[in-house]
Amino acid sequence: MIGAWFIKKPARKRKANVLSLIMILFFTNNWVIENLIADYQYKPRPMKQGEKYNAGILLGGLTSYDKNLKEGFFNPASDRFIQTLKLYKQGYIRKIIVTGGNALFTSDDFREADFLVKNLIESGVPADDILSEREAKNTIENGRFTHRITDSLQIRDPYVLITSAFHMPRAVKIFKKEGMEVRPFPCAYIVPPSRKKITWLFLIPTMDALNKWNIYLKEQVGNIVVRLNE
Repeated sequence: MIGAWFIKKPARKRKANVLSLIMILFFTNNWVIENLIADYQYKPRPMKQGEKYNAGILLGGLTSYDKNLKEGFFNPASDRFIQTLKLYKQGYIRKIIVTGGNALFTSDDFREADFLVKNLIESGVPADDILSEREAKNTIENGRFTHRITDSLQIRDPYVLITSAFHMPRAVKIFKKEGMEVRPFPCAYIVPPSRKKITWLFLIPTMDALNKWNIYLKEQVGNIVVRLNE
């Protein structure tokens, strides 16, 4: 669109404007991005009666930090916390391993794991049943540093891996690469699990689609990083 302002030849200006319009309509179309995410994200894996695991691993990324207030707060991915708490309360996991450091790269001493541990204890989980890994800044480090904890304390796998559905495919690859057997428990769905049938409502452009593209592309970049580290 910016280029069209500077193009003087009418034919080329027209092509630039048409291309801009096509791109806008494509990337603001919810049907396109929601189906891409629905195909990529993990399908629901509810627990079956009798399933028991030594530990559930709660991946960071569900909290944000306010630099002015100097405190953390739950963000839209906080369903990870809710589901972890439910799994513990319902007896599916015996211990909770929280992994997450300061991914903001700020000088502040905020650690996501500390925030989550505090909230788990306030929600009724005994401190003895919570293990904390507070240094990881990304999913690769989540896997590496969590593995050190399970090895040192001799906590046997498989473990329940709890993270957002769209993040689960990459997380499973990373933890398996670490030699850890995990039972995926996807949650925090940003789109419903099933594919969408197109209706006239999907023809209406929406800014929400752009946000979903941001999440989707970020995850694909993460997958490229995982492949480069293989």
